[in-house]
Amino acid sequence: MRPRLFVVVAATLLAAPAFANSPSVGRTDDALPPQVLGLIAAADPIPLNCAEGTCTALVSSFCLQEDRPPPSAGQRYQPAGAGDVTLVVRRIDGTTTEFSAAGLLGYVSEGDFTRTRIEMSDRRLASLNAAEVAVRIAPMVSLLPHSEREPSAKVAARDAETADGAPRFAAEAFFKPGTARTDAAVTLTRLINMLPSNESLPAHPATAIPAAGKAVWQRVQESGSLTKLTPSGVERAKAELDRCGAYAEMGFKLTLRGCLAKSHDRTMREINDDYWKSQTGY
Repeated sequence: MRPRLFVVVAATLLAAPAFANSPSVGRTDDALPPQVLGLIAAADPIPLNCAEGTCTALVSSFCLQEDRPPPSAGQRYQPAGAGDVTLVVRRIDGTTTEFSAAGLLGYVSEGDFTRTRIEMSDRRLASLNAAEVAVRIAPMVSLLPHSEREPSAKVAARDAETADGAPRFAAEAFFKPGTARTDAAVTLTRLINMLPSNESLPAHPATAIPAAGKAVWQRVQESGSLTKLTPSGVERAKAELDRCGAYAEMGFKLTLRGCLAKSHDRTMREINDDYWKSQTGY
């Protein structure tokens, strides 16, 4: 009995590496890029803030493919879908103009599917003779992941259909502006964009974070960006801001930007879960 057992075990061990190194397995893994994303529409322009050579704005994004891996931080995307992103440029002479942002902006995931960073170099800003620039996001804007290796034709076709077909239309109903959770997420990104991207832990968070929260809330109200949002969405965002201040007063070590980002991501995942559950075969 012992020799036969040895033969079986040896055969199993020899077979395992052959399966792991199978070309078909490698091709399957490599052929699956990160999730196709969608952007929440924004009729009011979202200002880009310039620092250290780059102008950026954080926007809310959502996942259209639950079965695909989420993007890692730094994953680049390119716009797709039926919608367009518009640049709103205020020139140095005070005039304002608007035009399609096609080919002028970068789209970078901050890690996971909930937040995407729109960016432009300050050199490009200068080439536009611009003093300030903002973006307006139309409905039905999607993002396709950029990859150095082209996906298979089957994967590419599925991604194109996801970005511009029935899945994207279905998602728009869940993420359209004018609902409490969506407007809460939009309000939170407006708050985050007013905070420094390199915000460090304050020396006295118990007092500093509540004070910073009060100041940034006043700034976002004065900007007028909340006037077209639902009161329930704005109230939910304000409650999340107050919760961050309460956490600091309780002794938790946190930054205001980091705390608001977590609140934003939690809100976006709630909506995404509802969208996924609505899909056929969930």
